[in-house]
Amino acid sequence: MRFALACAGAAALATLGLFATSVGSRPAAAAAAQAAQPVPPTPGNAGLQTGTAEAAAAQAAQPVPPPLSEQPAMMVGSAECLTCHEQAHDDWTSSRHSKMVQPAVPGQVLGDFSREVLMLRGEEYRIRRVGSKYFITEPFFTGEPVEHQVDYTLGNRRIQHYLTTLEDGRVIVLPPTWDVLRREWFHNLEIAAPDQAEGIVPVQLWNKNCFGCHVSDQIKGFRPGEDRYDTTWLDFGTTCERCHGPGSRHVDKYMNLDFYGDDPASYIVQQTRLDHETNSMVCAQCHSFRDQMAFGFAAGDNYFDHFFPILEYTQEPSEDPTWYPDGKTRRFSTNTLGIWQSECFVEGGATCTGCHIDPHRPDIEKNEQLLPTNNGLCTGCHEAIGADLTAHTFHPAQSEGSSCVECHMPRSVTSIRAKMRDHSISIPSPPNTARYGVPNACNECHTAESPEWAAERMDEWWGETPRRRKIERRAEAYTGARELSREALDLLLAMSADEGEGPINRANAAGHLGRYLADPATREPATRALLAASGDAHPLVRAVASLKLGETGNTESSEIRDTLVARVQDERRSVRMNAAISLLNLGIRTLPGEAEKSFELAKRLHAIRGNFFADDAPQQLNLGRLHVLDGNSAAAGRAFEQSYNLDSSQPGIRFFMAVTRLSQQRIPEARDLLRSVPAEDPFAQEAQNLLRQLEP
Repeated sequence: MRFALACAGAAALATLGLFATSVGSRPAAAAAAQAAQPVPPTPGNAGLQTGTAEAAAAQAAQPVPPPLSEQPAMMVGSAECLTCHEQAHDDWTSSRHSKMVQPAVPGQVLGDFSREVLMLRGEEYRIRRVGSKYFITEPFFTGEPVEHQVDYTLGNRRIQHYLTTLEDGRVIVLPPTWDVLRREWFHNLEIAAPDQAEGIVPVQLWNKNCFGCHVSDQIKGFRPGEDRYDTTWLDFGTTCERCHGPGSRHVDKYMNLDFYGDDPASYIVQQTRLDHETNSMVCAQCHSFRDQMAFGFAAGDNYFDHFFPILEYTQEPSEDPTWYPDGKTRRFSTNTLGIWQSECFVEGGATCTGCHIDPHRPDIEKNEQLLPTNNGLCTGCHEAIGADLTAHTFHPAQSEGSSCVECHMPRSVTSIRAKMRDHSISIPSPPNTARYGVPNACNECHTAESPEWAAERMDEWWGETPRRRKIERRAEAYTGARELSREALDLLLAMSADEGEGPINRANAAGHLGRYLADPATREPATRALLAASGDAHPLVRAVASLKLGETGNTESSEIRDTLVARVQDERRSVRMNAAISLLNLGIRTLPGEAEKSFELAKRLHAIRGNFFADDAPQQLNLGRLHVLDGNSAAAGRAFEQSYNLDSSQPGIRFFMAVTRLSQQRIPEARDLLRSVPAEDPFAQEAQNLLRQLEP
């Protein structure tokens, strides 16, 4: 029986990948097929690859640590904060942020363990409590009943999961899950059941990717050679320093160890003092569907130096998609990606803390300020509408139809057995409901009426407005792009250059333009738009455009090369890393002058990132392909070996593993691997071509 990982983080990483499987993958395949002998590590990555004794000796030879005033701030833990901030700490302790993950002890465990026997999805589970310990017996993972002690709880607001630690250090989510509101047990896969091949058991492995937002100052601790985890963390839950930054210098300052004078760096980060973009990035570190590009994010840092959102254009067909066809968020925990689309944010500078005024008390149901009857949050800016509310709403003043959030933030986001509010703060679009199935606020309330009826009422009251047309245009463009329609191309070309669209929709437009690069008839306008988008004011748009330029396959264009050279020196890390991928995809391994330092550093960052994801088979496959393109077959071989050991059935791995065996002169094994590549594998043709060259 094989196991597959079913975790939002794992799905995110596998969805994005590092290389496209169409245009962008061919250079990797061609370069791999030519690899015969290991290539020595390059100067830029030698230290990364070896982890040698020399590196350890160099570290040991470091001078005495500098004075405290010159040391970076470190995490100190929430207990230190309690010393001075008792009220804030008490508020936080009673909130769900503090209870994301907790030890499974009485008072924290909410599930009814007295029921003893549960039937979930046709299988029997046994649950019991012995003193202060809790146990679940499951047949799900191996087919045979196995009892596990529950080590941790995850969640306490609507749903509570139960986690156990296996002998190899894996912390897995057990199938029985407690519905806090309905007070009933249900199977965890009812929340999100990923598409699985026959015979593969989906396992939610918490400390592979998911743990990053549930505890603080965490270290994954995966050991590739032993295939085990030694995961550690400083604090349970989402703690003070997640939002305020590392606190050691702040503590030193106010415990009368005044090393810093009036240096502002000695103070803690206050989210409300940040500009509206940086303010929202504090929340986005968890409340966004994203890939992790680099590590060590702290409050006040730029999100795009550490993360890369996984947007609508990357979405594969699914019964449970993350995005609606118009680019609005459909799945929970992506609220920041919603508000980043809002005109309140893009044009008005709205912040998360503008509505969630006290983040120490994030429990919405307990916060009167966030009740749907409180229009003051909106009319504080939209004063004219507030002065004559019914003239705007065409509904009685005290009705739901005159509630700002009921109309502009409907509960259309799918959460865990619940619905959450859409944070794009948009307007209803009944035509998008009729054509694409996107919910709209009018019909969410008037359920007996049709979208056409709602559209007629909106036309009668407000007419066809540019904002409504913009929302409809997005759905037309994104849906049409998947069919490669020329009408959609024209819309995408306009959207990618329209600052009024906001960065997420401009980035989506750039991402979809990549679909048009394979057709000679549409390649030129798509390429021109991507070149323009690579100079966009927003790093997200630059990062997507830079990644897509590598899929042009145009190795002769000096304009594309020069553009990517500029972007590999961009101020934002995610842009630099994506530009490096594109340069490699175009066969460029070195650059002249100062650009070479940035290029080598970007490649090194990919290697560091790959080391963190040493437990992720698709990520290791992508890392190996990057090393192939960079001419480093030794490092590529190690990555392919690790990927193959983790999952020998994933698309592409048998072809690249065969290339690794060729570089090791293990030709019979290479032949066997090439012969085993399935016909549906994206590298099946390359495998057959290479096999013919090897046949005696």
